Amino acid sequence: MLTRPLRLSLWTLIGTPALLTLGGCWLDSSSVPDAGAAPAAPVAAASGPTTQAITVSGSIYAAPVGGSTVSLFAADAQGRATGAALATTTSDAQGHYTLSVASLPSGPVLIVATGGSYTSEADGSTQTLGSLSTLLPSVAAGANTAQLTPLTTAIAAATANLLGQQAGPVATAQASATSKVNALFGLAALSADPSAVSGDPNATTGNGWLIAALAGTLEQLRANTALSPAVLYQALQDDAADGKLDGLKNGQPITLTGGGTLSASLFTTQWSGAANAFGNSHPVYAGATTSISGALQVSAQSAGVAIGSSGSIAPLQTQAAGTQIYFAARGDGLVKLDMSDPANPVATKVASINSAVMVSAGGTYFSSLDGIVIDPTPINTASGAKVFALLYSYRSRTVVAVNLTDGAVADTATLTITRTTGFSGATASIAGGIADGVRNKIWLATGDGLLGLDPSNLKAAPVSIAQPAGTQINENLGGDPARDIVYTPDYDAGTLVIYNLAEARAYTMDATAWSQLINGWTPFEIDGVALDSSYQVAVMTPEGNRQIGLLTYTTPSGSSAAVGTIPSGAVFKNFTAGGAFSGSAIDGVSHTALFVGEGRGLGVGVIDNPANANWLGFSSFVAAPSSSYSFGPHDPHTVGAFNIQGKPYGFVLNGYLSGYQVVVLDLNAFLAMPSTNGVTSADPLTTAAVAKLLRY
Repeated sequence: MLTRPLRLSLWTLIGTPALLTLGGCWLDSSSVPDAGAAPAAPVAAASGPTTQAITVSGSIYAAPVGGSTVSLFAADAQGRATGAALATTTSDAQGHYTLSVASLPSGPVLIVATGGSYTSEADGSTQTLGSLSTLLPSVAAGANTAQLTPLTTAIAAATANLLGQQAGPVATAQASATSKVNALFGLAALSADPSAVSGDPNATTGNGWLIAALAGTLEQLRANTALSPAVLYQALQDDAADGKLDGLKNGQPITLTGGGTLSASLFTTQWSGAANAFGNSHPVYAGATTSISGALQVSAQSAGVAIGSSGSIAPLQTQAAGTQIYFAARGDGLVKLDMSDPANPVATKVASINSAVMVSAGGTYFSSLDGIVIDPTPINTASGAKVFALLYSYRSRTVVAVNLTDGAVADTATLTITRTTGFSGATASIAGGIADGVRNKIWLATGDGLLGLDPSNLKAAPVSIAQPAGTQINENLGGDPARDIVYTPDYDAGTLVIYNLAEARAYTMDATAWSQLINGWTPFEIDGVALDSSYQVAVMTPEGNRQIGLLTYTTPSGSSAAVGTIPSGAVFKNFTAGGAFSGSAIDGVSHTALFVGEGRGLGVGVIDNPANANWLGFSSFVAAPSSSYSFGPHDPHTVGAFNIQGKPYGFVLNGYLSGYQVVVLDLNAFLAMPSTNGVTSADPLTTAAVAKLLRY
């Protein structure tokens, strides 16, 4: 039986054996001065004796950690340990420790716990701790408290990162880091200084309950990935230090201890899967994991791991296999593109699935495979955590759930869809789809409106959100599930439609207000929309049009009627591009969008920050003059854009009906092509530095 836990976001840091040893503790290598440079001056203990004993007490919690070596160091101006330990002790079986300091340090101190063992709350196994830490801006004479948890370790790393970028008081930087980390982890309910809060596995509410839930989900991730605590926690420390869980540290790829590059999915979608599993098996934490889940989805969306505006290209990022891009290649069936080495991508047909679903390969369901939508969060099954996807064909009401982990068909269902939806080049029962990791659903665009299905259990009744009267769903969806949105302007351009997924309700904008908002924009048949969830900007493409509409968005909510009204307040930008486009997809990490035309035409733009006083729409944009790119039949569009190892890549299918080529576009190289008035002087598909064309 499949189980579906809750989804979650946390932010946790722990050191690893890859760290440098100093004074008996593990220290992040970023804290070590460059060779030949003068060492950081230690923060000295105050001169002269004190008449009152100085102690620091607390506990070590990833679950209670016994036998851990706990050391107190003076910290430098960046919050990093320096010099020899001023005091050292060992935690007891319950993780408690007390340090006695001979004299009062005059500045910040870092307390580091290394080694020791604990019983995992996720799977009951005995684990060896890598490292946990906490940073105190100062200690006072007498008794001091310092708890060491994944949260305090994250805050210490974020504080050091902030101080490394801009000098300032440690306390000020730590306050900023605390606010950012709490928000990132979905721990807004935490009502105390994190350094004063340890995990409490016996609590059912409160601060200790939140910290225990945080640690438990991280333990579930360790169990799911089979990574050691040291490797896992150091990777998370590096990822979380800049305040984003996107597989990067200050924009740069992260090298894992022992080799390999950190995938953006490990601490987004894979951690979400771990949170689902932990919340399901430990329902006492359900409230905490729900809160953390919503926060993680913001990270996951901004990391580009969600599907773009096209339901025919979907990413799956795994720690072991890197990034795989799946294509619904119509008559060719399901194709997998291995992007674990972006310089040498490899495309292959997925024979095990095609033989079951494609009529041409001896299967049962589809003569044309038109869409794949992946729920990137692994789902716990009796045989372990699996990744599920939905396959569909535009002209069929049948959907097939596949287990991508094992390459096997899991289930099928024939949906109750009463109306088709028509475009200039297609008629469809199912026109597109988008993954929703918050609710563990896949939303399908139909003539009736949105249908939300659980890909691991197609027997469960779908969630239905009816299409508002007088409107038609467009052929390429945009979504921001973290904000409960599927965003789809009326195909006939009469209004804006936004679905609130949490409410299972549609919202429309008053037609007059919509017309006034988009004044000067002349849309006809709005084919596609893609969302930059970090900037909260929707990019809308009418069919074969040089004009691109950009609209800031928020989540409409609160209506008691079946269809609510979208309030005013959005900002609209009409951007005229160098080519005629119909569909798009966005890499939310770099804010880079890939555009395709009706069968031909390619363009790339970088979305300008709408917070800028003079919002440009796109800060840069280039289009191909007359590209050799050709895709048919071209409705709906086949386009994807995802961030892989810190770079934006675009993906399309090239060809007609069958025998396609998979196209991998280096979007940075595309933008850098020589151009005149925003039009490139060469065809990007014939430029080796820009495009790789792959047969399969």
